[in-house]
Amino acid sequence: MGLGAIGWIFTFARDTRDLYALQGKLKDGLVALDERLRHVEDRLTRLEAEQGHIVVEAKSAATGAATLIASAVISDAVTRVTRLEEGVRRLSSAPIPVVSDTALSAALSHQAAR
Repeated sequence: MGLGAIGWIFTFARDTRDLYALQGKLKDGLVALDERLRHVEDRLTRLEAEQGHIVVEAKSAATGAATLIASAVISDAVTRVTRLEEGVRRLSSAPIPVVSDTALSAALSHQAAR
């Protein structure tokens, strides 16, 4: 065996050692990438759960707002109907003044004289 063969063996050994070092770095990088992907997956799962919670809260807020608006409209309608009923009661209980023909003629002639 000559020096060329020994040089080739050392070169092969050095390349093999570099290949193992590169494989170790690649393994570390893949493990870090896997951890990051798991972290992102956990965040997505949490966000999906929170999204469902937000939808439920939005629906309950909309229901509350609709109830509040409906009660205000109903309250206003009841107030107006009550006022109208009171006005009808007052009109129906008050005596209607009867104007005689002579009083009406006198008022009309007085108006025409002006």
